[in-house]
Amino acid sequence: MHTTTRAKVKGRRLISHRCARLVGLAVALCLFCPRFASAQVFLVKDGKPSAEIVIAPKAPRTTALAAEELQKYIEKISGASLPIVNEAKGGGAARIYVGRSAFTDERGMSGKDLDYGAFRMESGLDWLILFGRDGDFTAPPTYIGTEAGRQRQFEEWDKLTGGTYGNPINVGRGYNAKLKVWDQADRGSINAVHEFLRMLGVRWYFPGKLGEVTPRTADITIPEVNRTVRPDFAMRNFFQYYKTFGHDRSGEEALWRMRLGLNSGRESFGLGGFGHGLRNVHARDKSDPEMFALYGGKRSVDSHWGAGAPCLSSEAFFQSTLKYVRAVFRIYPEQEIIDIAPVDGYGDLCQCDLCKDKGTPERGWNGRMSDYVWGFMNRVAVEIAKTDPDRKINCLAYSGYQQPPEKIETLSPNLTVIICRWRSDFIDPGTRTKFRELTEAWLEKLPSKELYIWDYYLHSRRAGTWEGVPVYFTHIIDDDLKFLKGKSSGEFMEVARNWPAWGVKWHALAANHLNLYVTARLYWDADLDVDALLEEYYTNFYGPARDEMRAFVEYAEANWNSATKDAKVIDRLVELLGAAGEKAGDTIYGERIALLTDYMEPLRQRRDQLAKGRTDAPKVRAYYRHQADITLDGKLDEPFWDGMATYSLSELETGRAPAFPTSFKVAWSPDSLYFGIVCKDADGASLNIGSDKDEDGNIFMGDNVELLVETQSHAYYQIVISPSGAVMDLDRKGEINSLWSSQVEVASHIGDNGWSLEVRLPVAGEAQEVLDANNGVSGRQPSETHPWYFNICRQRLRETGTELSAFSPTGNRSFHEPMKFGELFVR
Repeated sequence: MHTTTRAKVKGRRLISHRCARLVGLAVALCLFCPRFASAQVFLVKDGKPSAEIVIAPKAPRTTALAAEELQKYIEKISGASLPIVNEAKGGGAARIYVGRSAFTDERGMSGKDLDYGAFRMESGLDWLILFGRDGDFTAPPTYIGTEAGRQRQFEEWDKLTGGTYGNPINVGRGYNAKLKVWDQADRGSINAVHEFLRMLGVRWYFPGKLGEVTPRTADITIPEVNRTVRPDFAMRNFFQYYKTFGHDRSGEEALWRMRLGLNSGRESFGLGGFGHGLRNVHARDKSDPEMFALYGGKRSVDSHWGAGAPCLSSEAFFQSTLKYVRAVFRIYPEQEIIDIAPVDGYGDLCQCDLCKDKGTPERGWNGRMSDYVWGFMNRVAVEIAKTDPDRKINCLAYSGYQQPPEKIETLSPNLTVIICRWRSDFIDPGTRTKFRELTEAWLEKLPSKELYIWDYYLHSRRAGTWEGVPVYFTHIIDDDLKFLKGKSSGEFMEVARNWPAWGVKWHALAANHLNLYVTARLYWDADLDVDALLEEYYTNFYGPARDEMRAFVEYAEANWNSATKDAKVIDRLVELLGAAGEKAGDTIYGERIALLTDYMEPLRQRRDQLAKGRTDAPKVRAYYRHQADITLDGKLDEPFWDGMATYSLSELETGRAPAFPTSFKVAWSPDSLYFGIVCKDADGASLNIGSDKDEDGNIFMGDNVELLVETQSHAYYQIVISPSGAVMDLDRKGEINSLWSSQVEVASHIGDNGWSLEVRLPVAGEAQEVLDANNGVSGRQPSETHPWYFNICRQRLRETGTELSAFSPTGNRSFHEPMKFGELFVR
């Protein structure tokens, strides 16, 4: 937070962590109270109003809402209702001017320099100004807010663009009917009002009344203040699934968003949304198949949720993209920047001759498509700069194109980037270092120096990895935002919320609200003392259970990453929370703790699973064999395979027999594990072969078999094999490492009734991970006492649908469920 004449605002310094433990609830509520003018002119005296709130006669709706918020909370604090008037009545009453008025005009105040929600707070003997840039928002004429109007909208849009494109203007979820406010509207004055209320001790930790902390006092005086407050991050956008600004019928969710000082990013991104915007070029017009990527001999016209996947080497597609971008800038003169990031899930290089050898697999998983994707983006940016020199092109740094390109010496000055990552992953110092280096690399590469962050606070999503786990990472947030200050222009945050139709009892923000609150406060002032902020939170939000809840949050913050794997961690979390609940009793503090109690129920169920371990895991015996007795040809016709048990795959979700069976055998010879796999099919000629090259991501676009292997010393490896015998091997420990090589040997055979594999997987010893982390399987011979855990999975991909099967079904559409892996031993 950049604040001018900050010295005039006294008493805002946060207390130290040690001193905070000594203060009581009443003191904590006043931590942010300002120093008031020596004359002590009252806004409220003895619970009676001594002031009026003044707004202009035709003030924007956001200004009126700011005045209503001020009136409401002054009354909650003191019991006095200050009148809202359009002209000061005088008569000795103090005045609070909210937004632009004749009084602010006389003082020469202007909102021109108050960008991104910045505001002014200024006081005199008997007046206080709370001022920011406000405005009413009007949806563009091409926006129709009903499904029934979509066809008419596109007809009009096609006339304007001269093509068949999507419309990037995404304002449909931005209007809140309860509050009569658009999320896209400027609302600097409401930020000023909320800051003043924070100075009086009001806090909004959680949506609705349960998350609100309001002090009580009969007297409120005019503070001595003269501040211009600017946020440290321009874009501050929390996108809450199922609780968007416009979908909130109560208005409480939208108000909470405003009370946190968030915005929609409109001043950075104009009216348009961002993320995967390139689909607007190709999703509606499929008339030219050559504009779509070639995978397995077929053009990807209807993949990726029906949008298709583009060929970025197609000249026709390039020209269509230019036409679309120029049309948008012509139709929307206020649109400063447009996102043309590829469609979500776009991670495989087109296999046409034009795209051949444009991938960079040697750069690893997150750089394998960087020069391919960013080469296209830069080419578009260069051409747009010629016709629209004041406009910008944006793309996500995401998936296979997260790293900056290496083969482009200089990027166009009108190109900007959003880096996608999970901040919580920085619990691993190596991951934090990697993303700091990535950030610096992008800033060095970008002449524009315009960089944003796309992050994911999705830990509380239903059926997700961390469902039920109280994930706190407040100190990681603090450390990261202090690093990003001055480097990042802001953030778009995906936040998990529950869909009412799910009927779950727990609240998705039971723990995550604290991460959001800390993030929002640091967006405005990254230099805040986060420990003091937390001490205030424990006191305000949990009252008599403050010490117990501090212990709970601190333990969870240090151990959440182990909670799904360690029953002892779960037991300790339950114990600490139980102690806090007993201390809080039947109070509002107890209600807040009960949110966590309900939320953690899935984790308690997980604890029961951990207690059982993998006792119900299906077991497979690998038979001793001599390596000299097998010649790898994929046919499984040698005596090597005789006398072994045969195991079968089942449907991944249901466990039923699949339409096309798969079976396998397993053998062990010194230092190697052998798999013989038979995949039945209609015929060998109809197989869908995604790739015939090793380390080609297109292997996922066709039929394949996956070996998922967890050894005694490493969890876990993924080896994907095509019917062609091509291999993609990945180390799944932590982040995906595509530079790891298993040294696997594979032979494939395609016959009349399907295909088969013979696979030799060398085992390098338990020290291999330390000696050479990018080569070889780290582990030793599996035994009944110290087994490996594994799964063999098959994908059969056809235009009519996808069949997924596994030796140990996971119960969902994902192969990657390590707790469902089967047990493998040699005997």
